[in-house]
Amino acid sequence: MKVNALKAARKGLRIAFSLSLKKIETELIKENIDMNQLSILKTQFIDTFQRLDTCQSQISEQLLDTEDAVQEYLDDMEDAENYRDRYIEMCTRVDLKIRETVVPTETEKRSFKLPKIELKKFSGEAKDFLAFWSQFQKIHNNKGIAEEDKMQYLLQSVEPKSKSERLVLSFPATAENYPKAIDQLKERFGREDLLVQIYVRELLNLVMKNAVSGRTKTDLCRPCTMNLKGNYGRCGEPWTNTRKIWRFPYTIGRVLLTRGNPDGLGKKTEY
Repeated sequence: MKVNALKAARKGLRIAFSLSLKKIETELIKENIDMNQLSILKTQFIDTFQRLDTCQSQISEQLLDTEDAVQEYLDDMEDAENYRDRYIEMCTRVDLKIRETVVPTETEKRSFKLPKIELKKFSGEAKDFLAFWSQFQKIHNNKGIAEEDKMQYLLQSVEPKSKSERLVLSFPATAENYPKAIDQLKERFGREDLLVQIYVRELLNLVMKNAVSGRTKTDLCRPCTMNLKGNYGRCGEPWTNTRKIWRFPYTIGRVLLTRGNPDGLGKKTEY
């Protein structure tokens, strides 16, 4: 096809391009934008530009093959780039408008007020960490709650003037700092080896204080061994290596070998 014929075709496509552009601009200035109509107009606009761009490429090839047409080619390309710039600008405006209408919907889903619940306050004592975390992890794992809101719940869940409150307050209350605060709480108060040592120490104290009370071993050990059993549930089986258990008194060693189950104290166990 000759250059003149291609330019005639391009003229018609440029008119269609301008009309399509005008329709989108008219839709964008409306108070209540029809998003379905806007999407249709954008699709039509893209199709028109693609056909215009194909025609423009053919014209550029023809001009490059023509002698003494360098200046005409440069002028033609400059004109074509103006249409490309208008195309990119309008597509960007439409995309931004679509995002503006989608984001508030997501925000509304997150901003629903949760039912008022009484959060268990964490005292900052490691022995209380499991009870605190068993409740708070429901908030932590809820993807419908924003990180900054989780940070506020965390601040409400620590006792005033406690070690845990001082730790949480050391982080500015932002969404970015929430996971850092949680990691530090777990590292300081929720370490698996520390929790096991604490519960074993409590078992030893109970044995010493109640040696002559007449209570059965099962009743004596049950409160703390339930904590041990809970710790197994969250961190696996830290006492599967029986060579370490000789360090504990016979009764405590039997509890550890039965995975924190005091009911197994009456069963014969090989060391």
